[in-house]
Amino acid sequence: MNYYDLYLKTIEFFQLGGWCMYPLITACFVMWLLIFKKLLDIHYLAKGTRPTAEIISNIGKPGLSAALWQRQILDGYLSEVTKDKNLNENILLSLNIRQKSYLEKYTSIIALLATIAPLLGLLGTVTGMIKTFDVISTFGTGNARALAAGISEALITTETGLVLAVPGLFFVSFISRHTDELLTRVQRFCIQLHNAPIKVK
Repeated sequence: MNYYDLYLKTIEFFQLGGWCMYPLITACFVMWLLIFKKLLDIHYLAKGTRPTAEIISNIGKPGLSAALWQRQILDGYLSEVTKDKNLNENILLSLNIRQKSYLEKYTSIIALLATIAPLLGLLGTVTGMIKTFDVISTFGTGNARALAAGISEALITTETGLVLAVPGLFFVSFISRHTDELLTRVQRFCIQLHNAPIKVK
């Protein structure tokens, strides 16, 4: 089977699914786009993570090696650090919240799209069965082709919704787990940075 035949079969498959396939494909596209973005964000932020003690001991030295999230927190803290420990704690809390907000961004949207997918599939099931019953009420059970069209729409949309939901929910769990691990590191880093003897300019 060449690519053109595959293309034609794909188009036919979508057409058999009816109008519910359009929101399903849109949800699929947006969901996977956000999944890849979140995976890249987590990888990029965590790349090159260094022990906190090593970073603190090398503050002010050229060529400081650290992960992006560590550099962001360190640079933000050093630019605002004061002699007031309570104020410094609030500064670190603000930097912590900023990292948390960035890391958790879009995760709820991915979960929502993964949850919506089977519901859209169920909607397609209902519309497909309505078409089937309309055919039965009009032609009886003698028109097999018309009956098959309604049943195909019902089954295809249900299948598509489930196929989208299962990997979506898996990646939501995967992303949430890695986000929680990174946020734990961020919180620990902020606590150790707060207790470090940093000179105030």
